[in-house]
Amino acid sequence: MKKSKTFLWGVHLIWLLSFFSFGVSQAEEIETINLSYVVEKVLANSPEVLNARDAVETAKLNLSSSASQGLSPEVTLSGNWPIINGEDTSEMTWGISIKDAVYLFDKSPTEKTAQILLQEAESQLLLKEEEAKVQAITYYLEIVNGEKDYSVAQKAAELYQILLEDQQRKWEEGNASSIDLLKAQENLENSKFLLQEKERELKLARENLNQLMGVPLDTFFSLTPLSSPASFGKLDYSSLSLLLQERSSEKEALQREKERKEIQKKETKKTTQPQISLAGEYKGEDFLTRLSLDREGIFSYQIQGGSSPYLSSGSYFSSSESWGVGLEISWKIWDGKVTSNQLKAAEIEIDQIEREVEALPQTLSLRVEKAVNQLLQAQSNRELTSLVQKSAKDTYRVMEEQLKIGFITDRELLQSELQYQQAEANYQKAENNFWQAILNLLKTLEEPIQIEGNQIVIPSFLS
Repeated sequence: MKKSKTFLWGVHLIWLLSFFSFGVSQAEEIETINLSYVVEKVLANSPEVLNARDAVETAKLNLSSSASQGLSPEVTLSGNWPIINGEDTSEMTWGISIKDAVYLFDKSPTEKTAQILLQEAESQLLLKEEEAKVQAITYYLEIVNGEKDYSVAQKAAELYQILLEDQQRKWEEGNASSIDLLKAQENLENSKFLLQEKERELKLARENLNQLMGVPLDTFFSLTPLSSPASFGKLDYSSLSLLLQERSSEKEALQREKERKEIQKKETKKTTQPQISLAGEYKGEDFLTRLSLDREGIFSYQIQGGSSPYLSSGSYFSSSESWGVGLEISWKIWDGKVTSNQLKAAEIEIDQIEREVEALPQTLSLRVEKAVNQLLQAQSNRELTSLVQKSAKDTYRVMEEQLKIGFITDRELLQSELQYQQAEANYQKAENNFWQAILNLLKTLEEPIQIEGNQIVIPSFLS
């Protein structure tokens, strides 16, 4: 019996290692959490989400800084005290300048671009939040499924240990061959290996979720299983495809990119046109006022005050109490085709975006069809595993009754129990895969994932 005791101690060692690996003791109280809590923690701690929120705040600041239709003057103080040929001239030049440019009829290109970038940052924030939700739910389901797999693996190791002891006894009595004994030993070793593998997978899933939640990796939570999702009826591909086309963030991103390229193109084209503005200036004893209005509706003003040398350096007039009005005209007539090439490149980029927008509906329709097919396949697989589970459960109950009247042995009942638990584990996995297919469809349709308590809310248009 020496070999039998060795294997028995090996299995006991596995139980101890498994017990301590989870960091749980009977003296400790394990916190039970649900899916809503997990998602809330992940959204509060995800680096990607936090970075996306910072990007939105930065974009808002940039938009505020680029405001072009309100008064936001720039005020500058300046002065100098020159020393020429080592001699102090005692002629200090000083002054203050206040200037601004106000867009009377439309926003500036910089402000329009900043508005587009803010919209893009907000869109990216929503995307990162949904990705974080999906990742959190995925790890949550992996843990729930992993706990079931681990339990089945423990039961299998227990069964194969008992079967090995039976074969050991039969071999010693001469009723079993050495091949039968080796086969029993092999089955036990395989079950121990599978148990260790399931333990590692479960540990990794817990650590992944803990990292997302921003808690220590070795923190142990008890997770509340999700309720079983209801089966879906017939899903209309065309209506779901149209829904996605209406709300597609990819389409909106392409439209924003096109708008940004068109703003750049328009500004580049302006440099090839005559620049005309109506200007006026008044120079007083110690101040200077200059106004201008160009054909784009940009009203610019500059008010300067200070010493006479400072005012003279920026004025058309040399004497005080002078004024004047007139037209300022400038025209860049040649730049070596630099501007022309920039305009052609912009047109090419805009054409590329338009082609992508034109091809997008078919791409989106295929995504919806694929996601719906995966959902229906996962639903069918869940129904099939449910039938297998019920059959295994009924078989186990029948064999329990047969054991009571002596028709079978307790070893045969243990095997039936193992099959029943394996069927339950397969059903749990099929149900989790069904949830994953639902998440994938919601993500494909760009439908925000909502959690109420411990349940994923199914939108009414899918019910």
